[in-house]
Amino acid sequence: MSRARAVVISIVSLLIILAIIVGIKGEQINFMIKSGESFQQPPTTVAMYDVGEQVWPRSLMAVGTLEAEQGLTLRAEISGRINAIHFEGGQQVNAGDVLVEQESGNEQAQLRAAKARLTLAESSLNRLIALRKQQSVSESAIDEARQQLESARGDVDNLTTTLAKKRIVAPFSGRLGLKQVYMGQDLQAGTAVVSLQAVDSLKVNFNIPQKWLNQVKPGYIVNVTTRQGETVSGEVIATAAEIDPMTRNLTVQARIPNAEQSLLPGLAVDVEVELPNPQTVLAVPATAILFAPYGDTVFVVEDNNGQQVVRQQFVRLGESRGDYVAVEAGLQAGQRIVRAGGFKLFNGMPVVEGKNPEPALSLNPQPNDA
Repeated sequence: MSRARAVVISIVSLLIILAIIVGIKGEQINFMIKSGESFQQPPTTVAMYDVGEQVWPRSLMAVGTLEAEQGLTLRAEISGRINAIHFEGGQQVNAGDVLVEQESGNEQAQLRAAKARLTLAESSLNRLIALRKQQSVSESAIDEARQQLESARGDVDNLTTTLAKKRIVAPFSGRLGLKQVYMGQDLQAGTAVVSLQAVDSLKVNFNIPQKWLNQVKPGYIVNVTTRQGETVSGEVIATAAEIDPMTRNLTVQARIPNAEQSLLPGLAVDVEVELPNPQTVLAVPATAILFAPYGDTVFVVEDNNGQQVVRQQFVRLGESRGDYVAVEAGLQAGQRIVRAGGFKLFNGMPVVEGKNPEPALSLNPQPNDA
C-alpha cells in the first residue's frame, strides 16, 4: 500500500506543477495579446502634396533635323588647274568673295585676240556703212560685215564667261566647311571644292501624324531643344502640300535664329510646337505614382479620428510634363497625397508630414551637371 500511495502522490504533484506552469504561461500569453491590441504603431514620416488643377499649354512633340537657310557644295564648273586659293576651312565669307582661281592664261590670250577681232569688225562695218551712203558697196557686203561683228562679239562673250567660271566665288554669305582642294590640283568639272552654309538662321524639318494636319499652322511658336540641352524658340513657316503615303506623316518646317552660330545643319533636335487653347489638368508629382502592371496607384492621406492615415488609390494617368503627371481619373482637387516614399506604406498606416523642405517642382526642369 505504501508503494502505490507514493506513486499516486507523485502523479498528483506532477499534475499540480503542470497546472501551475500552464496557468503562468496562459497569463503571459493573455498579457501579450492585450498589449498587442493596445499597441499603436508610430506614424511614418512622409512628404505630402495637395492635389490641384494646373493650366498646361497644349503642345505637340516631335523630333526634327536642322537645315541651313541656304546651303550647297561649291563645285568646279570647268576643268583647270588651281592657281590660287583664297579661303581657309571654317571661314566666314561674303557673297561675291573669290574662293578659288584656276589657271587661265590661254583663255586670257584668246580673249585679247577676240577683242581685237571685235574692234576690227566694228571698224569694218562702220566704214562699209559710210561707203554704202555713197552707193560704193552692196547691201550684202554690209550684212556680211554685221555677221562678222556678231561672231566676234560672241567669241568675246564666250571667253569672258569661261574666264568667270575659272573664278569660283561665294554665291551668298555664309560659313565655309572643310577645304577639299589644294594648290596645283587639276580640277575636273563637277569636283567638290568646299561646302558653304548660311547659318545665321536655320530651318527645322520635322514630321507630325496626319491627325494633326489642321492643328499646326504657320506662325505657331516652336521650342527647339538640342541633345546638349540648349533651347531656342522660333516659328512654323510652312507645311508640306501632301501627306507621305508610306508613313502617313506631314512634314512641317520652322525657322529659328542662330546668330551665335552655335547650331549646325544636320543636328538632331527635339521640337515642341505650342498650340492654342491651353488645357486644365489635375497634376501630381511623378514621384507620387507607384507604377505596377496591374495598375498605377497613389496613397491618399485621410483623417481617422484625429490621426492621418493612408489609403492606396488606383489612378488613370495622362500626359507627363516635367516633374508632373496629369491624372485623368481617381483623384479630386483638394485631396492630399503622399508625394514621395509610398513604396514603404500600406493601407491604414499612420503618417505624419516631414519637416524638411522638398525640392521644387517644375513643368520645365533644367538639371545641372554637378
